[in-house]
Amino acid sequence: MKQRKNPSDAKNPTKAAARQAAQPGIDPGPMLDQALALHRRGDTHAARSLYEQILGADPTHFDALHLLGVLEFQSNQSDLAIGLLKQALKVKPSASAPHVNLALAYRSQGEFSLARRSLERALVLDPGNVEALNNLGNLLRDLDQSEAALQHYDRALELKPDYASALNNRGNVLRDLGRAADALASFEAALALDANYAEAYFNRGNVWQDLRRHDDALRDFQQALRIKPELVSAWVNLGNVLQQQGQYAASLASYNEALQRQPNSAEARLNQAHALRKLHEPEVALLSYDLALRLHPDYVEALLGRADVLRDLDRYQEALANVDSALRLKPGEAAGFNTRGVILGMLGRFDEARADYRRAIALAPGKGMYYRNLVQAGTLEHDDPLLSAMQLLLQHGDALAAEDRVALHFALGEAWEKLGRHDASFAQYRHGNQLQRARVAYAEDATLALFDWYRTTFTPAFLQAHRGSGVGPNAGADAEADANSDAPIFVIGMPRSGSTLIEQILASHPVIFGAGERRDFVKATAAFVAAHHDGRGEQQTLAGMSATDLRELGQDYLRRIATVSAYQPAQHHRFVDKAPLNFIHVGLIHLALPNARFIHSRRAPIETCLSCYSKLFEEVPFSYDLGELGRYYRAYDALMAHWRAVLPTGVMLEVDYETLVDDFDAQARRMVAHCGLEWDPACAAFHRNPRAVATSSAEQVRQPLYRHALKRWQPAPELLQPLLDGLGTVLSQHG
Repeated sequence: MKQRKNPSDAKNPTKAAARQAAQPGIDPGPMLDQALALHRRGDTHAARSLYEQILGADPTHFDALHLLGVLEFQSNQSDLAIGLLKQALKVKPSASAPHVNLALAYRSQGEFSLARRSLERALVLDPGNVEALNNLGNLLRDLDQSEAALQHYDRALELKPDYASALNNRGNVLRDLGRAADALASFEAALALDANYAEAYFNRGNVWQDLRRHDDALRDFQQALRIKPELVSAWVNLGNVLQQQGQYAASLASYNEALQRQPNSAEARLNQAHALRKLHEPEVALLSYDLALRLHPDYVEALLGRADVLRDLDRYQEALANVDSALRLKPGEAAGFNTRGVILGMLGRFDEARADYRRAIALAPGKGMYYRNLVQAGTLEHDDPLLSAMQLLLQHGDALAAEDRVALHFALGEAWEKLGRHDASFAQYRHGNQLQRARVAYAEDATLALFDWYRTTFTPAFLQAHRGSGVGPNAGADAEADANSDAPIFVIGMPRSGSTLIEQILASHPVIFGAGERRDFVKATAAFVAAHHDGRGEQQTLAGMSATDLRELGQDYLRRIATVSAYQPAQHHRFVDKAPLNFIHVGLIHLALPNARFIHSRRAPIETCLSCYSKLFEEVPFSYDLGELGRYYRAYDALMAHWRAVLPTGVMLEVDYETLVDDFDAQARRMVAHCGLEWDPACAAFHRNPRAVATSSAEQVRQPLYRHALKRWQPAPELLQPLLDGLGTVLSQHG
């Protein structure tokens, strides 16, 4: 996420100019008083008119020149401002305030040396000018001269201890210097002087964010916005905190607020795109990345984000081109090498992927995800220095972000597992899972209640009453949907149960396209409920669906899946949707798409659960606690028994992973026949299929089958007990 910088709180030039105008010996006259009052109220048009009238009568009127220069600067007319302020100084060379305001105008144009010269001249004329000291501190901070900036803020505060603006700016430079506690104290002192100081709340929120105290950051950003809703940077950083907390819809709303106020904010547009991607809206996210790049063509973060979303859309070559563009602009961008490594790994180019991950680690050695990606792409040797590097990082884990610690534990766990150090491996998995469980929201009761609702609602009588609904030949007027009604093949089951292998086998058939783990049915269902709930809850809405409703749902799903760029019905008239957790919705999918086929991938319960426990998933919140994982598996098993009992014969095929490995040819032929297709020898050579694979099994499915994959090492019984208790007596006896 791109974070907006801390706004330094520059001196109010109108107030400073007014103070200069009020010095003894100056008679501004009634018209100047009126102009200044209008200026302070924000009526720039009327104020400008009066200043110009004064100058029409006296072109050398110092106060009018000075104040009109300030007004033009505030109106983003820096060139006009500079000219007027220079004229004012010709009239009165000994005045310090015009130098201070001239510096602001130069700074806005990036003319830092001229700005510095003006401020230094102001301080020669008036060494006690606290505004000049404060603004020179801001300028030095712009120039990355943090220590020098701090000295100027401190000097301003010696002269004026109650100078809230200098305290705020001092807090910002202390944050730059890594002195978080001192920065917080400075912001708190500013707020003690001015409880409605929006920028100080905002800047303190940034320090809380640095310290990963997200709730405190959220509170300060929200307070800043209550005081000053137009503070765009606060909307952006509020969105960033919400996104870090997994509140993606709320973060998107925050970015949208920022863009409403500042449509040309490339940072807000970038973060909007990130949130949309997290909300599984890749096409819309792509548009936002494009808008960010239109505003800022060399925006490296936007190019890399665009590459990620193109990868989501199976547009891999375009994604690689975007990464290469980003790395040309910023050759030392670690995230670029990591992103390219991910894409190359999905394409089966593992040697290149590993090289890129190592480059990323060399550039950002504290980024845990880079180690995890490297380990997933292959085996580290016993003497690989990265093994000791990971251990050393974890010894100082408190200095790492939580997500980096989690990823390092999973990376080291997998590295040890591949080297046969199973006890050490499981210890790392336990640490990683415990940390990750504390970071994710999982409502176990609600999840298991949903399983129960499907079992009690989608009874044989319910399915019989709705039979003949949905998308199918002659069911309605949409000929294209009817023609494609038998296209979907849903591979369902628990994660890590062999579903990627099944998809790879089927996708090797000339007429089947492997679409990967799609969320299209879930999104189509959510869209239907949003459009038709009429004040009812989701479950009531779904239970009350008519034949027309079910057809609408099925058509919407087929329209969504058709947007996958590589899926062309003319060539691939069947596709595999391998979202394992679609097992929850089997009955609803069957009613909406009665000609679809299901393949249920099964694996021994303990093997499945331990494999889940060893992986850091993006959206599998039930897998980070062995007890919760066991209870989830038991509920899944009960729901699948229900679907097995109520579905018509021929709709769902069940494939045991262990049987598939032991008797590959017969099981592979059985799957192809279930889909209504003739056998093709390419299905037996699935490991040679060059298609992209987007799951953690990408490496395994590019290798022939080996029986050693069937049986995992198991930890000591006392460590395994929470899982066994969750599974229950029957399932825990099945290995």
